[in-house]
This record gives sequence, structure tokens and C-alpha cells, in this order.
Amino acid sequence: MNKQTSKGFTLVELIIVMVLLGILAAVAVPRMSQSIIASEEAAEQKFLANVISAIEVQANDEFVRNSRKQYIIDPFDALDKRPTRDSNGEGWWTENRSDGNDCCDSRGRDYQRSSIDIRHRRNDGSEYSWNYQTVGPRYRRDNNEEYVEQGEYSISGPGFNGQTY
Repeated sequence: MNKQTSKGFTLVELIIVMVLLGILAAVAVPRMSQSIIASEEAAEQKFLANVISAIEVQANDEFVRNSRKQYIIDPFDALDKRPTRDSNGEGWWTENRSDGNDCCDSRGRDYQRSSIDIRHRRNDGSEYSWNYQTVGPRYRRDNNEEYVEQGEYSISGPGFNGQTY
């Protein structure tokens, strides 16, 4: 007589495997979502670092042309390709907070101030904002000597402390 051997798994073995898969899923899903959030934050910081680099290149070109650093009002104008938003509203954009108000220096000459919000909507729908402020070159007097103070800008928001550059 031929002996018939079982070629399948028992019910107990299948239940043990399912329990183990459930435990792995309970541990892996939260870690995966934290990983996605961390990667989105890193991508935002990298993008903003590229924007800052492009702003500095543009300001240095302005310095070579006119012997003074002047920063552009809209930071995305320094980029080769302006970022866009998709049909769901996700992506990067800017919003004006001021119109480039003119101010006066010590001699009554005008210089320009502006404030723009850089905004980003992530894939999960959450929005983040950074404030970009510029001050144009202005004339200063110190110890009876007059000089042109270079323009400056600052960025404040998540990952940036508002340091002036």
C-alpha cells in the first residue's frame, strides 16, 4: 500500500504566520510614515538650499555689474525653471506680503524692502510656509564717511531661523 503524505500546512501553522505578519505590519507602517515625513522635510530643505544658492549667484552677478549686492524680490525668479503646483494644489508657490515698499536711508534716498511667503503643499495636503524678506542697498554715514551698505535678505520658517544673509 502507498502511504499518502500531506503536502500542505496545518491550520495552526497558518495562524502563527498570520499573527507574525500582523506584528510586522504594526511595527513597519508607523516607521514607514515617519520615513516619508522625514524624506519630505529633507526634500524641502534641499529645495530651499538650491533657492538660496540661486539667489546668491544672482546677487553676485548684480555686484559685478553695479558694484552692489541687490537681492531679487521674488526668490523663484533666480531659478532657471520656476516651480509649479499640480492640479491638486500640491507643489511650490510664492505669495506677496508687501509690494516692495520704499524706505529712506540717512540721506533721504529710497531703498526697497519686500516680504514674500514661500509656500509648499505636501502630498498629504499639509502646507508649510517660509518668509523671505529683502532690503535693497542703502546709503550710510559713519564717522563723516558715506558708503553704500549692500542689500540683504533673510529666510525664516521650518528649518530656518531668520538669519540675515
